Amino acid sequence: MTRFLITFTFITLTANFSYSQNPEPLDLAKKIFSKERFSDINKYITGEYKGRPNGQDLGKDVILNFTLLEQTENNAVVDMTVQDSFGKGLDTYLFFEKDEIWKMNAFRALALTGIIERVRDELEKMTPEQVDSLINKSKNEKNKGFAMFSSREDFNFQLGNAKLTLELDTNIIKHFLDNKAEFERLKDSALKDLENNKNNNEQRVTLIENLKPDYQKLFISSVSYNDDGLENCIDFLIGGITDNSVGYIYVKDKKDLPQMNADRIIMIKEIGDGWYIYKTT
Repeated sequence: MTRFLITFTFITLTANFSYSQNPEPLDLAKKIFSKERFSDINKYITGEYKGRPNGQDLGKDVILNFTLLEQTENNAVVDMTVQDSFGKGLDTYLFFEKDEIWKMNAFRALALTGIIERVRDELEKMTPEQVDSLINKSKNEKNKGFAMFSSREDFNFQLGNAKLTLELDTNIIKHFLDNKAEFERLKDSALKDLENNKNNNEQRVTLIENLKPDYQKLFISSVSYNDDGLENCIDFLIGGITDNSVGYIYVKDKKDLPQMNADRIIMIKEIGDGWYIYKTT
């Protein structure tokens, strides 16, 4: 009996030690971005990720929240939300692969946001009088080609769009939920429009352009089907720069949902009822 207990204890301790030495992706993400130095980091990194950024690169007052977005047998994606004490921040996406143990191989976030931040900041600083002045100038035929915006609705769209593009994922989801009825109405119109374009379903199709004023009130830039990397999805694009974009997608059948990867679709989060938010790079 004593020998059995010793053997059982040894096996249990060995298993626990092995587990602690080979963390799962979510635990590994927390170790890499811990405020305490992770001395064994080189053992748990591979590919393009060379160990930076890590927890030593973050300010001491930042708040980190980790969420496992997806984990298969050999791949995983973890969302790391980085916020300051005022709640401002960004979402980053950590990619892992498994050989014998899990290793982090890529770090991603929505890129090229500097221009969008400048647009947001400039628009937020404008007084109502300055907005009206630019709108009036846009009505001058000579200035139309250079007008920053041409109406109060256009101004509201550009400011709201820039702000939503830069928001945390949780706030992008909240925006959808706050306006779900209107998103559903526009989606139903897009599906009808798509049915009328069924001969072009293998190509990108622009949808419901006649409802542009409606979807711009939701800060959506365009609605389309079969965008690159988002095949079989209705894409409600918010914005971004070149290939670095953020938006909502509607997928009738979950089997058509794109797969996350570090090279293109860096984030997909389910909202419900066939709706998701996404980011690309």
